[in-house]
Amino acid sequence: MLRFSLLAFVFAGLYALPAAALEGDLDPAFGEGGQVAIIREAAETGNGTRPTGDLAILADGRFLWAVPLDDGSVWVGRMKRDGTPDAFGSLGNGRVTIPACGPSRNARLIANGDGGAIAWASNCLVHVMADGSIDPAFAGGALPPAGFSASGFARDSSGRLVLAGKAGQEIDLYRFTSQGLPDFDFGVAGHVSVVVPTTDGTQDLHALALRADGRILVGGSRGNTMGPSLFVAQYSVAGVLDSTWSDDGIVDIEPPANHVSLVATALALDADGSLVVSGVSSDGGESCCRMLARFDDSGQLVPGFGMRIYSLDGLPGLFPFFEQRDGIALLSDQRIMLGAITFSHSAPFTHRTQFSLIRTHADGSLDLGFGHSGWNSYTIDDPEDIGQYGDYNQMHAIGYDSADDSMVVLGRTFFEDKSNGNAYVSMVRALFGRIFSNGFDM
Repeated sequence: MLRFSLLAFVFAGLYALPAAALEGDLDPAFGEGGQVAIIREAAETGNGTRPTGDLAILADGRFLWAVPLDDGSVWVGRMKRDGTPDAFGSLGNGRVTIPACGPSRNARLIANGDGGAIAWASNCLVHVMADGSIDPAFAGGALPPAGFSASGFARDSSGRLVLAGKAGQEIDLYRFTSQGLPDFDFGVAGHVSVVVPTTDGTQDLHALALRADGRILVGGSRGNTMGPSLFVAQYSVAGVLDSTWSDDGIVDIEPPANHVSLVATALALDADGSLVVSGVSSDGGESCCRMLARFDDSGQLVPGFGMRIYSLDGLPGLFPFFEQRDGIALLSDQRIMLGAITFSHSAPFTHRTQFSLIRTHADGSLDLGFGHSGWNSYTIDDPEDIGQYGDYNQMHAIGYDSADDSMVVLGRTFFEDKSNGNAYVSMVRALFGRIFSNGFDM
């Protein structure tokens, strides 16, 4: 195992600019002024450190989404590019409900080329066909135990389905055939336990990525007497630790000086085989920090990129909110987009948490031409127009639409003040590559 001291430790200052039409602003043609909010009646409120839903952009600009409901059932929906419901399901609202078969707050999906999806819903593996009906011939296979929380779900180049997650303190990988049966060529009957060294018995998993050759990468944190440490492990196609990755299959990085934690929360593989890792690092205060790193295909930090820590201290609306459901997208122009949940200490407290996007260049330096010197945040207006404010926005996923250079953010919103008790499936679409001033392209 290769353990790193922090090779490149960069605090990047961000400075907000006066309000103006910015690259990364909401798409006014999407929903109502750039947002969509779907009522979830009688929903539980309160924070959740692992809110899980998912999003997949289709080639024609439509997108699939999945969110868990409080009773353990899962909504799977499909929308047109403008945020209106697509012809999906039989109710005319563009969504279907998969009945509960396990714990709530547990939903992931993979898009099929026909407009359908394979969904991990509560504790079931389900094929939702293009018309929204459930495929009765699809086998659920030997599924994880009750209490399993999914952290990643993806299809490899051979059509196999890989599910990563955690039950208690055990981190697990499952692989299924394209028809949902356990893949007996992987681990033991399609299951592998991920073992990372800990000093206190704690470990966590937040992200999954698949190489083109079928190797599997997972990332999260492990217990360490110095505070949680970042780990990224790589497994072979057969389900054993891959010695070509950091000598024994595990990259392990302790928190940098004056920090108490370092956690990987999202992974993305670039075309050159390098792995981009985003996450969080804490200095023990309330205001720090986003992390971004790039590793080559052998698990070494890439020179000139290394690991960057973005200090968000003092910026209205951009303090990290540690719910650790982050997103990362590699854009067509080699830039990198990070999705996160943030909040502000500053009054007035009309918004509690926001969806935030942070964009960097290919080398990890902030792209100051995006939004407010590299970042932009998004909130949800009262969907029912009853005077609700103080919205909490919990991000589930981000999805990049390369056809029109935009990003869709999916999450869950509830309101603290003057609330009617409802929560909402919430979505926004942000546009890139265009700056508007006085209604004209520039």
